[in-house]
Amino acid sequence: MNKNSDIKVVKMKKSVMALLAAATLLGGCAQPINYGGGLHGLENVVTNFGSSDLEKLSSSMVDKMLASSAVRSMTARGEPIVVVDSIKNQTRHHVDTQDLTAIITERLQDSGKFKFVDPARVKAVRQQLNFREDDRFVNQSTAIQFGNMVGAQYMLYGHVSTVMKSTSNGKQAYYKVTMRLMDLKSGVIEWSDQDQVIQTASTNSAAW
Repeated sequence: MNKNSDIKVVKMKKSVMALLAAATLLGGCAQPINYGGGLHGLENVVTNFGSSDLEKLSSSMVDKMLASSAVRSMTARGEPIVVVDSIKNQTRHHVDTQDLTAIITERLQDSGKFKFVDPARVKAVRQQLNFREDDRFVNQSTAIQFGNMVGAQYMLYGHVSTVMKSTSNGKQAYYKVTMRLMDLKSGVIEWSDQDQVIQTASTNSAAW
């Protein structure tokens, strides 16, 4: 075998080894894509937020709110008028925030502690201010202006986000709901709290 033949054999072996290595990587479990963000969460892990989670979080948030000293104090003097802003989705996945908002509103209504602004009035004022249903009140003054226009004393608002935490068994993905109750005269946050549900996934889970 001449020198040129030896070189061809070496090159062929290297090509075969490269193909085998690629096949091994493709046949194994692909690594999740890290989309970054403040918490550097692995996006593919958080994939399931169902009706049972909505029920759990809405019940928990309303219970916490009604049990707080600030809310007990304000409702002891009567039934304050509140407007519930739609919960905002700050995750990269679909979350039925409209349903979550509705459940929270219904549970607060069932408590008999608050009076609520007519939804038709809220819609009309949103249109007047050129706000879509999913728009946020970007600053305190806008929220106060909106509250005064609909005749509310307080605004309840919040958002859903995700948090990733590493464990010895893999990754735990949390859906976290944060809510606040703002006094629409002073702009003071009278109550704020959060709760979360866990979605667990192993680090060996396939991303594909």
